[in-house]
Amino acid sequence: MKLNLLDYKELRSYPSGSGIEFHDDKIYIVGDDATSVLVTNTRWKKLEEINLFESAEKRISKKLKADLEATAILHLDGRVYLLVMGSGSKDNRAKAILIDTETNKKTEFDCTNFYQRIRTAGIADLNIEGATQVSDCLVFCNRANKTHPDNHFIVTSLDFFRDQQNAPIDIQKVDLSEYEDTMGLSGACYSYKHDWLLFTTSIEDTADSYHDGVIGKSYLGVIEDAYRKIITHRLRVNELIDLPATNKKFNGYKIESVCIQSERKHAMKLHLVADNDTGVSYLFKIRIKF
Repeated sequence: MKLNLLDYKELRSYPSGSGIEFHDDKIYIVGDDATSVLVTNTRWKKLEEINLFESAEKRISKKLKADLEATAILHLDGRVYLLVMGSGSKDNRAKAILIDTETNKKTEFDCTNFYQRIRTAGIADLNIEGATQVSDCLVFCNRANKTHPDNHFIVTSLDFFRDQQNAPIDIQKVDLSEYEDTMGLSGACYSYKHDWLLFTTSIEDTADSYHDGVIGKSYLGVIEDAYRKIITHRLRVNELIDLPATNKKFNGYKIESVCIQSERKHAMKLHLVADNDTGVSYLFKIRIKF
C-alpha cells in the first residue's frame, strides 16, 4: 500500500483535535476540550461551528472537560447524525451528544450505565477513543496504555443509548503485539465500498487513561473483510502503516482519528486529525493506493 501526503494545516484557532468525520461534503472536527464542533469544507475552510458547551474559556480544563474523543457518522431512523462520545475515563466523561447533520439539533445522553457495564464485562481502564458504524453495528475503540496494554473493539447496537441496560456489549481484542512498543487505538472509520475498517493508533508513554505522556509514532491500520471478522470474532489486522516513515511531516504528532472523503477501486482520500498536547489541532489529507 502506498501513502501520499496531499495537504497539511495547523489550526491554532481550534483546540485539541480528537475526532474527524466526513458527510455531505463537510468535515466535522471535534476537540476533546473544545466547546464546539468545527465544520469545514474539504479544503478546511470554516463553514460554521456547532456549540456544545457554554464556557468562558476556549479550552475546558482537564479536570472538567467531557473528554470528547470518539466520533461517528450514524445512520439511524432514516436520518444522519454526528455522534460524539466522552472517553469514560472519569465519571464526568460519560456524555454522549447526538447532532442531526441537517438541523444541528443536539440531544445529550448520560452513558454512565453503559460504560459501567463495559467495565464489568472486562475493560479495567476504560478509555473510548474512537467509534464508527460498521453496517448494522457500532464499534467503539478502547485505547491501551502501559498498565493495560490490550486494545479492544467494543461492538454494540446503533441505538445503544436508548436502552443502555440491555444494549449488546461484545468485547474483542485487537492484537497489535507484533508491532513495536505499546500503541493505543485512537480513532476509526469504515469503508462500505471495500468493507475495510481503517483505524489510527499512536504510541504514548502513559500508564493510565487520564494522564498524557511523551508522544511516539502514529500509524494507520487496515482490517479487511471487517464486517465478517467482527461478527465471527476473527479480528486480524492486515496492514499497519508507520506514518512518519511515509513522510517526516508526521513526526511528533499524535494522530487522533481518520475519515474517508472519497474512494475508488484502488484508492482512498482520507483526512486525519492530530494534536500534540499543546491545545492546537492539526489536519492531514492523504491518499492511499492499493
